[in-house]
Amino acid sequence: MAQINLQAFGYNEFITKSGNYTVVAADNGTVINVTATATITLPSTALGLAPIVRVGADGITVTVAPAAADGIGGAQMTNVVNKALIFTNAPVGSYVQLFGTGTAGVTGWTIVRLDAGGQSSTVAKAP
Repeated sequence: MAQINLQAFGYNEFITKSGNYTVVAADNGTVINVTATATITLPSTALGLAPIVRVGADGITVTVAPAAADGIGGAQMTNVVNKALIFTNAPVGSYVQLFGTGTAGVTGWTIVRLDAGGQSSTVAKAP
């Protein structure tokens, strides 16, 4: 499998997605490199599942959406059920690493690391 360099982690295996995609358990620890505007949907939380979603092209919007019963929180963001994390105009190389807690609900997914490239980009939760 091909590898990609994430500054905080070194080289990691990756898969490229240019459309909507649902994360599966086999993606654990793999970088999902998104090269076109898309929604990456997380499965129901599972303890230890740790996907990494990376912005792989300029000028795209990457939405990371939890399963309807789960939330995404951490990195100074309040946990809310069924709200997506959205990268808008984030530079190539921006990424989020998530950790599945295995507990359904607002604490289903925790943001372990969020890097928006230090640019004037927007990383926010959907209203």
